[in-house]
Amino acid sequence: MRDLTIKDWPMFDKVVRDPEVCALMLEVILGIEVGRIEYADDEHFEKPHLSGRGVRMDVFVKGGDAVYDIEMQTVKESSLIKRMRYYQATMDAALLDEGDDFDLLPDSYIIFICDHDPFGHGLPRYTLEHGCEETDDLVVDDGMCWVALNAPAWEKEHDAPLSQLLKYVHTGRAQGRLARILDERVRDANDNEAWKERAMGFMTVEMDHRVELRAAERKDYAAGEEAGEARGEARGEAKGKAESQKRFEALITKLTAEGRLNDLESVADDPEALSRLMVENGL
Repeated sequence: MRDLTIKDWPMFDKVVRDPEVCALMLEVILGIEVGRIEYADDEHFEKPHLSGRGVRMDVFVKGGDAVYDIEMQTVKESSLIKRMRYYQATMDAALLDEGDDFDLLPDSYIIFICDHDPFGHGLPRYTLEHGCEETDDLVVDDGMCWVALNAPAWEKEHDAPLSQLLKYVHTGRAQGRLARILDERVRDANDNEAWKERAMGFMTVEMDHRVELRAAERKDYAAGEEAGEARGEARGEAKGKAESQKRFEALITKLTAEGRLNDLESVADDPEALSRLMVENGL
């Protein structure tokens, strides 16, 4: 069984859920003092409304007067900006209760640590904030900051701690305080064979589930193409698969937050047991 790296989401989730590690990582990435870290209720941030697409955030925390979402992104996707937009909407909708004034929204930071260049401009860091096209004199103080990091470009980053973090993500070679702390926590977790086996099983269950859904959707689409009268039915089945994926992602979020990885692993080969587990968890 291979060792997990910081880029594997169960490992990233485990390591960064240490408040001291999380605070140090945020301070290195953002260059600001974060203060005391509190982990938000993951279930509260699954989706903005019942019919909306599910969201499983890797690490969502509160620190001082701001909130932070940190994501590890190993696969390049063309819709990263819109994904950030959706995560922002999910966070904002969950942070205000009915009747609250919008001024109560805290500053928020969405951070994607990418093991690739997300936008193709060769920069080690992309900081995305709103501005006014007509004048530079207007400061758009919306309290939002989106950051995408390009780990392969670590040599281009002039800030040493951030460069060392990106280097560790991309190469696994640890230099500097934060990278060495991360590497030590990763090695400790890999030494726990029981945890590593559960984490690998959890990753396998998620991957198999996604593969099955995609295969079913392709099959439904092909059937619809062969028989025009069946297209509506195929669309309905595809929609059902998408809904199933939402429920599965919500289950992952809930069990991860509760430290119950083994519950999902135990039903990996039993679709009926997986369905019962979803129902038991209100999904």
